[in-house]
Amino acid sequence: EDDYGKAQTAESLKPIADSELFVEDRWILSRLSTMAARYTTLLERYEYAVAVREMYDFTWDEFCSSYIEIVKARLQNPEQKPLAKRVLAYVLGAILRLWHPVMPFITEEVWHLLNKVAPYRGLTEKELAEPAAESVMIAPWFVDEANRGDATIEAQFAVFEDVLKSVREIRARQGVPVKETIRFTLRTSNEIVQLLEPMRPYFRSMALAEVEAWGPEVTPPALSSNATGANWELAVDLAGLIDVAVELEKNRKQRDKLLGFIAGKEKKLSNETFVSRAPENVVAAERSSLEDLRQQLAAVEEAIRRMEAL
Repeated sequence: EDDYGKAQTAESLKPIADSELFVEDRWILSRLSTMAARYTTLLERYEYAVAVREMYDFTWDEFCSSYIEIVKARLQNPEQKPLAKRVLAYVLGAILRLWHPVMPFITEEVWHLLNKVAPYRGLTEKELAEPAAESVMIAPWFVDEANRGDATIEAQFAVFEDVLKSVREIRARQGVPVKETIRFTLRTSNEIVQLLEPMRPYFRSMALAEVEAWGPEVTPPALSSNATGANWELAVDLAGLIDVAVELEKNRKQRDKLLGFIAGKEKKLSNETFVSRAPENVVAAERSSLEDLRQQLAAVEEAIRRMEAL
């Protein structure tokens, strides 16, 4: 079992330098650092509902759905597997400590199971000095003493996850088989492109999607399904994958729906009573929502124009 199980000892494990970590390792360690600090503060303020909800999102969406999915390929590679398992065990151990006040029995059971295969779960020399506590109840509260927080890499993955989610949603909505490779373009700034460039392989491994082009001057495919984010416009190439007439009808219905939403927002914001009496943040949120709807409408109308030209 590589460096796990009965063969694992403090002497058999070496500290892991930051330069050895993969980009996804640095991301999950940064998110763990950020989340642990945030979660601890929320508990100290007795904001239990918010703390649990955010901890759940981190555990399920980021650790399970994103990180574990990304490292599956490394777990099949004999050379890359040991490092991946080290980081997995480290993060899982930290998650169990953070969840323990909320789920004491489950975390205690998993803690004992984890101790059987990875009694030493540290990444630094200090963390490897002693094995994990016999019980999670007496384990120290997790604090990122290595200061692994990295705002840049967290921003990088936040955009990646948004685009990946949209790619998957379009695949499902269009009924494209999961084993069929899809291709997409992304109209966005050069700064976003720089953040996403290292993520190319993960679009393929996690969504069987290939990047055709991305940047500020990208032209979407003639036949595509689109999605927009705060600072990007996605276009999944549907040539050869769908019925054009059916897709055109879907887009026309979506255009009508968006026009209705926009009309409602415009009417609300033209109401002087609402604008003058509602809190500023509420009015600002409505204006932001209206702008987002207008951007969506522009993308849908462009898609309709391209399909009608075919």
